[in-house]
Amino acid sequence: MQYQVTDQEKHLAKNPHHIFNFNVIVTHLAISQASLEMGHGNPYYFILVPLISSMVIAYLYFHQKVVAERGSWFVSAHWTLAWRRGRNLLISYLIAIVVIGISAILGDIVGGGMMMNDFSESDSSTSIIEKIGTFFSALVVFFTVLYNFLQTGISVYDAGKGIIDSKIERFCPRDMTSNSEVPEDSNNVGTTN
Repeated sequence: MQYQVTDQEKHLAKNPHHIFNFNVIVTHLAISQASLEMGHGNPYYFILVPLISSMVIAYLYFHQKVVAERGSWFVSAHWTLAWRRGRNLLISYLIAIVVIGISAILGDIVGGGMMMNDFSESDSSTSIIEKIGTFFSALVVFFTVLYNFLQTGISVYDAGKGIIDSKIERFCPRDMTSNSEVPEDSNNVGTTN
């Protein structure tokens, strides 16, 4: 749905999406690479990725509440949308942690001859079940990150056009002071000055 918004509202509505995408790029690319280097291949250093990302997502959540109290509905709706995408990412982290935990327990129980070399300096080995669990967990997080990153890029474009899906009203209800809708057949692109 397209709404009557100012240029400033368009700019402010893009900010949460930029923060979300910056978080994804920095944590899942740069920090994951740094954790590999610091840990010399030890997967437990990867806990830095969800920890740092969760702090940024927490910022989206708390700032979304502040914007809802004092900002325009359109800007608040975009902050809510960015928070909901961050929530998806938190859920994927939780799924990954549970899968890694279960695979570690199963790996300790089964253990024995089902071991795989870690290719580390200490010549240690890990249960193949733990390795498979780790790879599956990484896959869940990877697809969640990819999907939400692409959707957030689309939301940046939509925010610049004064557009947001009307389904967001379930999470960010409209009131009498909310931005008015622009008729679909209108030549106006949703801006006022």
